[in-house]
Formats: sequence, C-alpha cells, structure tokens
Amino acid sequence: MNPTRLYLIRHAHTAADHTLDSVYWQLSTRGAEEAIRLAGQPFWSEVALIALSSELKTRLTVAPLLAQRGLPVVVDSRFDELQRPGWVENYERQVAQAFALPDQAAGAWEPASAALARILDGIADLVAHHPGRTLALVGHGLTLRLYRAHLLGRSRVEFDEWRQLGFATVALVDPVTPALLADFTL
Repeated sequence: MNPTRLYLIRHAHTAADHTLDSVYWQLSTRGAEEAIRLAGQPFWSEVALIALSSELKTRLTVAPLLAQRGLPVVVDSRFDELQRPGWVENYERQVAQAFALPDQAAGAWEPASAALARILDGIADLVAHHPGRTLALVGHGLTLRLYRAHLLGRSRVEFDEWRQLGFATVALVDPVTPALLADFTL
C-alpha cells in the first residue's frame, strides 16, 4: 500500500470585514488570484480527496480547482480556525497570547490546545477513512501552525513563524508517522 500523504494548504487571502463573522469572509482580489495560481499546481494530480473547514474561505480557495477537476470534497468543522468570536482590534496581541499560553483562552477565544485536539481528531478520521491515499486539507493559519508545531514536537507555536505563513501556501506531511515532509511554500 502507498503511504498516506496530506497536503496542508492555508486558504487564500481574504477581505477582512469587521461587520461579519470571519467564517463568512470572502476572498480579496489578491486571494482570488492566489486561488487560480493554486489550482495550477502540479501536486493536485496526486490528490484523491480534499478536506475543507466549514468556513467559506476554504471552499472559495479551491473553487477554481474544482471547476477544472471533479475531486471529491468533505467539509469538517473540526478543521475550522481557532474559534474567536467578534472583531478584535489588536489581533496579533491575541494571537501571541493564544500561542504563549495554549491551555488558556485568550479572551473569548478557544484555547489553542483545544483547537489542536480537534484538528488532530479530524486528521485521524480522515486518514482512517482514506488509508494509503494522498489527501489535501485546506485550512487556516492559526490551526495549521498548531498542527505544524505538533509535528515538530513543539509544545507551542512561535509567534514569528505564524507571522511568516503566507496565504495559499502548501506543506506536505506524513500524517501517520507523523512527520513534516516539506514546509509551507508558495
């Protein structure tokens, strides 16, 4: 049997709108261009299934790809971003707090450790239902960085590493071992 592989993809750039919950944000013009570029990447020929969070921006990120290829898609809220209700004026400060104290809520935010636990649960189910396949997971910056830190054996995410994570970037992991095989790149 082939080894299971999982491409991790951060959603494309969004148009932040403080009047809407972030789960409803659309892609920006830049994000729409990133989604088109992402659809043209050669790794998609290996992918058997795409997993998305329940947030609109992940579906919009793969919309150009899905218009070209009939890949099956599963939507799973366990892959949603770290839950953070309402608009936060100093977003980076909240992120730094969430990463520094992963077992504690940063304000009204979900604790980072809880978000990681649900992502790990979702990935375990995905792999169990599709062993030996190459899969893609389109997710979010905070939770993908939590998973990456877990793969690297780190107890928390380094804030500056999160800040460096670009939109529509891709990493490759072996979710069974688990191991990071190729870090996030455009």
